[in-house]
Amino acid sequence: MYSMARRPQQGNAPEFADQATGNLENIKRQTLADSVYVQLKTAIMRGRLRDGTELKQGELAAQMGVSRVPVREALRRLQAEHLVVAEPFQCFVVTSLNSDQVRELLELREEMEVFALKKTLASPVLKQRVQAAKTAAKSLTLSQEDENWLAADREFHRELNGATTAVAAIIEDVRERVHRYYLSTPALVQRRREVLKEHSALIAALEAGDEDAVERAIRGHVHATQEHLEKSFVNAGPSEVEGARLS
Repeated sequence: MYSMARRPQQGNAPEFADQATGNLENIKRQTLADSVYVQLKTAIMRGRLRDGTELKQGELAAQMGVSRVPVREALRRLQAEHLVVAEPFQCFVVTSLNSDQVRELLELREEMEVFALKKTLASPVLKQRVQAAKTAAKSLTLSQEDENWLAADREFHRELNGATTAVAAIIEDVRERVHRYYLSTPALVQRRREVLKEHSALIAALEAGDEDAVERAIRGHVHATQEHLEKSFVNAGPSEVEGARLS
């Protein structure tokens, strides 16, 4: 004979409470891993943890006042983003890129930007993307800090490429891998003036619906960026974790 499932009684409430508490603990642990990840990534992107720096889980955990678990999770995420590589004995090392590798990434970015902008040109939301890019361009000023300039520049291109498109996300990944090398180059006002002109030419080509002009504009823009970076490329050396500020 089948028996009907019993409905939970009030006496079962503690069991449910334990389950809820367990879920909250999981969320808390994930939040801690996120915090470690953000701090490490920021330190890498801003050059405080330089190319070749050894990142040992135990030392990082002690420095940041956490267990090894969130540190390990954060390092695995950074590894997936190609910002660190795994070494024996629970050690990770900040990825190093030479000038040829940086050039290759910029060439890859160029081809993807061409693809993305041709998609934008044929998109029914072309006008909206161009308007969003114009708004983003207003945040670019000749005197702002390098980090803010690069963030505004990335936002400009992200809006033109379609902020939620797959290709925009891939371009962002490529730009992240070379971001710290941009920060190692001098912030020349002359180059910033050129960038603003190149952005204006790109907008004008899109508004005119001229595919050839769009391609010329974006290729010229990325080439100029590449040349500027190569002229002042700096191979960042190792920096000890203990002496590096992570926040």
